[in-house]
Amino acid sequence: MNKIKVVVLLIAILFPTLTFAQLVGVGAQYVDPKAGENAIQFQANLSFPVWTKPNPLNVYMSSGIDYTGGSSPVSGINVKPIQLSSYISEKWFNESKVTFMVGADAGYLFNHRHGKNGIVLTPHVHVEYSIFYLKSGWDFNVTGHKDQFFIRFGVGIGLGTFKTFAKTRIR
Repeated sequence: MNKIKVVVLLIAILFPTLTFAQLVGVGAQYVDPKAGENAIQFQANLSFPVWTKPNPLNVYMSSGIDYTGGSSPVSGINVKPIQLSSYISEKWFNESKVTFMVGADAGYLFNHRHGKNGIVLTPHVHVEYSIFYLKSGWDFNVTGHKDQFFIRFGVGIGLGTFKTFAKTRIR
């Protein structure tokens, strides 16, 4: 019965995210392999902005989902209700073709291989150019007492894509 409740909850959470996602990416993730784990894993993400008011720190908040396949201790479906990102400088954002952001995410990981389900905190650096992105950071599963360094590379639709094709400017 618990599995049915989890599936219903996941569908209720995933449906709005899948239908309203504005930032989408698919790629590969490299993690430091330990005892029989694979180093290269499939990775996908969906998110949508929920707070984008102008502020002195150039921060916006989004919510979304990350999926990582593989056998690392912090892999699975990570539902992230809080994703804080900062593009640091309006001038650099407006004038550069590259989008550079720093951020931190908080979410709940449904671990599908080994390790524990739990709350995951992820500080990261994110770089985009056109449809390509590179994201590097550290996943901390604070509930399951596991962590991993990661590097993600992929293609997607994000701020870099909007800047390239729509001449996006901040204010």
